[in-house]
Amino acid sequence: MTSVPNDINEKSRDEEIDESGEYEIIKRKRASLLDHEYDGIREYDNPTPGWWHAIFIATVVFSVFYVAFFHISPMSWTIEEQWTRKQNVETKKLFGTMSLQPVQADIHKMQLDPKMMQVAKGMFEGNCAACHAKDGGGVNGVNLTDDNYKSVKKLEDIYTVITKGANNGAMPPWENRLSQNERVLISAYVASLRGTTPAAPRGPEGDVIEAFPVAGK
Repeated sequence: MTSVPNDINEKSRDEEIDESGEYEIIKRKRASLLDHEYDGIREYDNPTPGWWHAIFIATVVFSVFYVAFFHISPMSWTIEEQWTRKQNVETKKLFGTMSLQPVQADIHKMQLDPKMMQVAKGMFEGNCAACHAKDGGGVNGVNLTDDNYKSVKKLEDIYTVITKGANNGAMPPWENRLSQNERVLISAYVASLRGTTPAAPRGPEGDVIEAFPVAGK
């Protein structure tokens, strides 16, 4: 954008430019000035640079292939599928060759491992906190910190409820979303919440059951 004052003596300016041999260049520039003017300022009618057009065309071409691959092609993948693959890799790293069974011994084994329980806490908060609250006190799901249980009579039943669901679908099954190792690990964490003090506990539901066996005893 170039400012061209209105009070310039065009004739004397042309004569001066002509003497310097640059008259034709300036003449062409003046011819390319746009007609509109704002506060004494006029601008050249300069075309968009070629590199800008090249980038624009490239993005349009890319978008065609992007839509064709991710929205039409059966070879594409979704964000959810990509996340699942990465989650499986991390799960293999976490558990290694470990094969946990839904039995008291393996649940206690996880409870006695501080590192695994920290992992279980993160899994619980990521998958269960929406219904049961981060501290297990319950939101629209049952309170996991008191002695009342609706579908649990013994320690191993926690795994069954997580796997198969309960209460006519109010508690969804997780057998297709979490591996067996992960379900055993979360079972250990849920059992450890019993007897803790949540910030806003939901009222008791179900029957009072005997205390779970204590890990390490």
